[in-house]
Amino acid sequence: MKKALFLFTLLWSLTLVANAQEVTESSDLEAKLRFAASQHEIIGILLDEGRYAEVLSEFWKILDLNLTGEDEKPVVQEAWLVGEQMSEVGEYELANQVVDETLDELDTSESMFYLLMLKGKIFQDEGLTEEALEAYREAQLYKDN
Repeated sequence: MKKALFLFTLLWSLTLVANAQEVTESSDLEAKLRFAASQHEIIGILLDEGRYAEVLSEFWKILDLNLTGEDEKPVVQEAWLVGEQMSEVGEYELANQVVDETLDELDTSESMFYLLMLKGKIFQDEGLTEEALEAYREAQLYKDN
């Protein structure tokens, strides 16, 4: 009986610790997402003001949050937004840098697919047809994953 009570108490304690860890992880994720949201606004202002050289260092702060798996979707969305806007104003090198550095941080095939599609679009906007085709073909590798 004492052994059963001890095991029950031990399992209960472990459950409490696991739940506390989940709450901590959830709070940590929420804090990261709030920080990323403020970074999004900072980046938006810099883009609107044409301060393109400053955008990359602000974008890196989002990558430094190390959001992975399902949590990386906002990172992909931000990379798409920044990359597309940079491409539209002819800042192709910076646009490609955003895409390449984000690709290095991704975990999911879906994220890889979308950013490789953006990479192809940037190359296409720049008039680099062969590079665009290569990026689109690489994106196809992630269609089933």
